[in-house]
Amino acid sequence: MRKISLSLVVLAAASSLVLTGCSSDSNDSKEPKSKGATAEKDVLTSYNPQPASNLKQGGKLTLPIVEIPDQLNPLNGDGSLYTSKLAWFYMPQLSFNDPKGNITFNKDYLTDVKEETVGGNTQVTYTINPKAKWNDGQDIDWTAFRDTWNAQSGKDKAYNVSSTDGYSSITGVKQGKDAKQAVVTYKGSFVYWKSLFYQLVNPHIAKAADFNKAYVSKPHAEWGAGPYTIAKFDAKGGTVTYKPNPKWWGEKAHLDELTFVQMESSASINAFKNGQIDGVSAANAEELNQVKGVKGTELRRGTTTSNNLLVFNSTSPQFKDVAVRKAVMEGIDRSQLAKITFQGMGYTEPLPGSFTLFPFQKGYQDTFGDLVKFNADNAKKELDAAGWKAGSDGIRAKDGKKLELSFPTIGDSSTVKARATAIAQMMKNIGVKVNIEAHPSADFNKVFTKRAFDIFGMGFISSDPNGMLYICQMYCSDSTLNVSRSVPKSMDEETKAVTNLPTLDEQIKAGNEVEKKAMETYGIMPLHNGPTIWAVKKGLANFGSAQFYGNYGNMGAPELIGWQK
Repeated sequence: MRKISLSLVVLAAASSLVLTGCSSDSNDSKEPKSKGATAEKDVLTSYNPQPASNLKQGGKLTLPIVEIPDQLNPLNGDGSLYTSKLAWFYMPQLSFNDPKGNITFNKDYLTDVKEETVGGNTQVTYTINPKAKWNDGQDIDWTAFRDTWNAQSGKDKAYNVSSTDGYSSITGVKQGKDAKQAVVTYKGSFVYWKSLFYQLVNPHIAKAADFNKAYVSKPHAEWGAGPYTIAKFDAKGGTVTYKPNPKWWGEKAHLDELTFVQMESSASINAFKNGQIDGVSAANAEELNQVKGVKGTELRRGTTTSNNLLVFNSTSPQFKDVAVRKAVMEGIDRSQLAKITFQGMGYTEPLPGSFTLFPFQKGYQDTFGDLVKFNADNAKKELDAAGWKAGSDGIRAKDGKKLELSFPTIGDSSTVKARATAIAQMMKNIGVKVNIEAHPSADFNKVFTKRAFDIFGMGFISSDPNGMLYICQMYCSDSTLNVSRSVPKSMDEETKAVTNLPTLDEQIKAGNEVEKKAMETYGIMPLHNGPTIWAVKKGLANFGSAQFYGNYGNMGAPELIGWQK
C-alpha cells in the first residue's frame, strides 16, 4: 500500500542486514562514497521519473518478490510489505506521495477533496468519481469510507488491523450530497488528514470475520478496482500475473503484462543476471558486485525510509525480566555490525536511535543511543545481578535453566547467515547461548505473526513522513507491530494522545518523550537504516529508490510504471 501512512509496514527478513565477523575491506574504494542523510538536503532519489507521454504503450515487466503472503488484505495486521506490493496494482489507491512525502489525490477515484474547520473540528469532504466501481460492478461510494473507518477505528477489536492511528480520531463518517460523497469529521484539529483513506475497504469485507479471513490465500480480483487486474494467481508456483483491467475507467495502464515471481535473494540476483527479471534489490556488497556489471543495467540509489532492528520477545521465559533484555542489548556491538553491514558498499551512517523519525527529519532524537551503549563487561554484571550465573561451560543458568535464546533467520543469503553467527558470538561472550534456526523467505510471515522467536532480525518500512501519526502503531500495547510486547498497556493513553495535539512541534516533543519511555522497556533495538539500491534494466520508468515515493519509495502510480520511449 503506497502510503499506508508512515505505517511501519513489515519489511520482511531484513535481507539488508549484513552481519558478519569480518572487518571492512578494500572493496570500499570501488564504490561511490555516500553517507546516511542527516538533513533533508542530503536525501538522495533515483527512479527515472517520466510522464505518461514519455512511456511506450505495451511491454512486459517481471519483478522478484520475497514471498507471496497468506494474508492478501493490505489493511490487515498480518499483511506484510509484500501484501502491499501485490495490492498496489489492482486495488484502489486514492492518493500518492512524491519522494518528500507530499500527498496528491488520485483524480481517477476522487474528483474533489475539501478540508475545512467546522465547529472547531477538522472536516473533510471527498467527492468520488462517478465512474468509480469495484470490478464486480458495485459502486465505490461513501459506505467504503465508513467501512474503512469502522475497521480501523479500533473500536471493534475483532478487526485485526495494521494501524488505528488517525482513524481513532474520527468521530463520524456520513453521506454528503449523494452516495458519491463522503464527509469525514475528526475530533478537534487533525493535521494529518491527508494521510488517511489511501485505500478503501471493499463491501464484501466490511464485517470483521471477512476482513480477517476472506483474503487469506485468495486475492479476489473481483473486489479490486485499479488499472490492472489479476490474470493468474499461483501461490504454490510462486507467481502473480497482472493484465490491464478491461473495467478500468481511468488513466490507461502502459504494460501489457506484469509478473511477480517469488524467489530467494540469491535466486533473484541470478535471475537478473540471466535476464529473467527486470529489476532486483541489491541489499549488500555481495549482491551489488554481482549486478553492477550486467549489460544494460542502471543502479538506482536512494535514501531509505526503513528501520532494521532486532526484536526481543518479552513474553518468552528468558526475556520476561527487563534487566535481562537490557543486558543482552548492551552485549551487542551495533557499531561493529554497522561496519560489517556496509562493507564494500561505500556507505556510512550514524547509528539510528528512533523508530518514529529518521535522522534527516526535523525533531529527530537519538533516543536509543542515549539509553544503551555497547558494554560487554557491564552486560555481564547486570546478568549476574539478575541471577543468571555462568556455568562451567560459560553459559549462564538460573533455577536450573540455561539462558538460551532462539534466533530464526530468514532467507538463503550468506550475509543473513553471517549476521546470526556474529550475534551468536557476541552473546556467547556474555554467557548467552543463541540457537540459530534457518527458515526460507516464505516463512517470514509465519515467524513474525506467531512471534516464534526470542530474538528476531526484521525491518519496518515507512511510506509517510509523518512519523508521529503512527506512534501508536509502533508502541501501543495492542498494535500488531509491537512485536516485542514490552511496552505496557498503561502507556497507551499517553501514546495515543500524541496525535491529538494541535501542532506538529507539540506532537514531536511529546512523541519523543513517549518513545524514550517505550525504549526503556528494552524490547526493540535499532540496527541501521541503510541505503536502498535497485539494479534495473535501462528504460524502466517511475521505479527505483525514492524515499517516500509511491509504494514504499519503490514504485510510482501503477499506470505510470513502464518503459521509456
